[in-house]
Amino acid sequence: MPAQRTLKGKVSLKGRGLHTGEPVEMELAPAPPGTGFVFVRRDIEGNPHIKASLENVASTERGTTLKSGEATIHTAEHVLSALYGMGIDNAYIALNAPEPPSFDGSSLPLVKEIEKTGIEEQDAEREILVPEKPVLYQEGDVAITLLPLRGKLRVSYGIDYPDKGFAPQYISLDITPGVYSREIAPARTYVFYDDLEAIKEKGLAKGGTEDNAIVFREGEIVNGPIRFPDEPVRHKVLDFLGDLALVGKRVEGHVMADRAGHAHHIAFARKLLKSVASPAFDIMDILSFMPHRYPFLLVDRILEVEETRAVGLKNVTINEPFFQGHFPGDPIMPGVLIVEAMAQVGGVLLLSRVEDRENKLLYFSGIDEVRFRRPVRPGDQIIFEVELLRFKGRMAKMKGEARVDGQVAASAVMMAAIVERK
Repeated sequence: MPAQRTLKGKVSLKGRGLHTGEPVEMELAPAPPGTGFVFVRRDIEGNPHIKASLENVASTERGTTLKSGEATIHTAEHVLSALYGMGIDNAYIALNAPEPPSFDGSSLPLVKEIEKTGIEEQDAEREILVPEKPVLYQEGDVAITLLPLRGKLRVSYGIDYPDKGFAPQYISLDITPGVYSREIAPARTYVFYDDLEAIKEKGLAKGGTEDNAIVFREGEIVNGPIRFPDEPVRHKVLDFLGDLALVGKRVEGHVMADRAGHAHHIAFARKLLKSVASPAFDIMDILSFMPHRYPFLLVDRILEVEETRAVGLKNVTINEPFFQGHFPGDPIMPGVLIVEAMAQVGGVLLLSRVEDRENKLLYFSGIDEVRFRRPVRPGDQIIFEVELLRFKGRMAKMKGEARVDGQVAASAVMMAAIVERK
């Protein structure tokens, strides 16, 4: 397992914030293993610390803003991108103002100072996040997907602004410190001339000048020259890596993003982190957990599994075998089968907690407080949520609800025992 890394020494820079326009002095310093990235506001009494984490994201408008208590950090993504892209895991970032320097709109000046100072390995293993299944985030025509890919992080990014006279751009790179330094760090932030007035009306870009942003007007650069023919999409990768750093772990996989922004990056990062903490199981996974088979396997997918909670679903169709004889003229799913399906979700929850589960079976020993509140008919999708109330030895007690369109269809408290397969 690779070791964690930090700076060999301190890095000091100064400038003005892009959005606040305030003068700022910034110092990066080594941090112990497991620290992650922590901002320190030296201009506030008590020098409050702001952990670079998804929990502390306060805004994603024209940048990623972090907040903890009354302390705020605007446009955190460029500094975080430089650290993450250069393979650093732990660092303190001290500021005497609420926003890091904008530099020239890129992270290159910071990367050059990091390279001068040097990076060193630490006596601790690096924590790596490697999803076993694809992770998909989608909102409208924006999509970000991560495909499993061990041993590296590859980012493929596309942008398109058809209403700005801007030709589509696309890039795909394996992210290493060398690649980041050469291909990503020099890429500057960009803005469209038609958007400038609206941006300034919101009180943003107070420190924006022709020296720290590329300005496009009707598809043409008004303050060239450009550093790369596809500099804007390279800067998108820079932004993405800064937002991805908020996951708090080194991510491995192939990320494909299309027309995304900071809000999408953060939403994807949250979904990515949740996918590892709460894995989903498809029907083949369920078959490996459960001994049930057709026509008595009643769960189609497990959406989430946590320490004491599981969520599953069943799509109810007219082809279910029980509809042939259960009120054929007015088909209703038998209540006992709804409870059985709920129990099967509970079975996945319990068996996911035990070792050698292929040699275990789950026997239900009791059902209490059963309530049926609405009928379930063909075409409905049932969402089952089961919570573990008690688990001692081989005995467990769980509470479950079955919902259709957000309304409770059935609920029950279930007791079960884990036994050895004969």
